[in-house]
This record gives sequence, C-alpha cells and structure tokens, in this order.
Amino acid sequence: MNSSFLNRFQYLPIIGCCLFLFLISMASYHFPGGSQAENCALGYSWVNNYLCDVIAIEAYNGDAHPYSKIGLAAMMCLCGAISMFFFFFTDWMEVKGRWRFIIKWMGLVSMICAMLIFTELHNIMIAISSILALPALLGVFIILYRKKLFPFFYAGILILLLLLLNNVIYYTQYMEECLPQIQKISVLCVVFWIVVMNWKMVKVSKLI
Repeated sequence: MNSSFLNRFQYLPIIGCCLFLFLISMASYHFPGGSQAENCALGYSWVNNYLCDVIAIEAYNGDAHPYSKIGLAAMMCLCGAISMFFFFFTDWMEVKGRWRFIIKWMGLVSMICAMLIFTELHNIMIAISSILALPALLGVFIILYRKKLFPFFYAGILILLLLLLNNVIYYTQYMEECLPQIQKISVLCVVFWIVVMNWKMVKVSKLI
C-alpha cells in the first residue's frame, strides 16, 4: 500500500467486527421480548429472533426498546467493517486491473446499500446489496485461489453458500422457522472470516 496514512486504518475491519459483537450483545440483552414465533415471549431469543429485531423501536410484545439505536449502531459497524475489508483487500493482495476496481468499489457500494436494509427499503435493498456483493466476493475468491490461500478460499465458499441459503429461505419462505438461526450462524462466520483474514494479511504483508 502506497499511503502510510491509509496503513494506520488497516485494522478497521477487525475493530468494526468487535464493535458489532459488543453492541449487538448489549442491544439484545436489553431487548424487551417477543418474536415472530411468540409475541409474548420475554427477552431476546437467539433461536427465534432475527438480528434486525434489535433495531426496532417497539418490540413484538409492544414494549418500547430503548436500546434500538445501539442495535442500529451495531449493524452499521458490521456493514462498515465489511466495506473496509473489501477496500483494503486489494492492497493486501496487490490486486491490479479490473478485479481491483470490482472488489474495492462494488464491495463498498454493496455495503452502503446494505445499510439501507434497516429502513422501509428493507426488501429491495437486500436484493440490491446481495447482487452488488456477488462480483466483489467472486473477485476475492479468485484472488485467494490464485494466491493458494486455500483455507480462506474454502471458508469463503462456505460463507457464500450460507448467504445464498439465507436469501433462498427469505424469498421463498420455505423453512422460514430456521432462518433466524441460519442468519446468526452466517453472520458469525462472516465476522470470524474477516477478523482472521484481516489479522493474517496485515501481518504477512508487513504493511504497518
């Protein structure tokens, strides 16, 4: 990476992921209760509640959720972490040509669109952000394969399959009762993948 200024920010994906885990735990701990499966349940259910439930001002049981903004901040941190991962990946891997543009900028734009998932544009932004992220992810997988970083490559393919499964269940509503669990597993896999790769790439490339 040419800019020593940018070098100082290469751990932003890790920081964003850690902030996400901390803030989402705080917001879910203070969640009043209820889910699509049981409106009158108490507290946050890691089985039945979706991650985005914690950003709702009013919970399913009708009580106000005072930590909804904390939940929203958690989601923004996650989107920001993923966007920064795409941004720095091309420098870590010294990617040139069209893949540099596709990974860096389509990945960044897809996460900007993902931030709008938490608005009334929820459904359409899920589709748009997913479509934009696919070319960026494809580029990441190609580079990982070319560099023979097979553990990261195969883990990434598994994550992609999980994300596709999320979308299939969401839009078809088939086995919808399993979606909250699959969603959380997918997000945790993404977080772990980004954190480990971020740490490894910075150390190996000795850019800081």
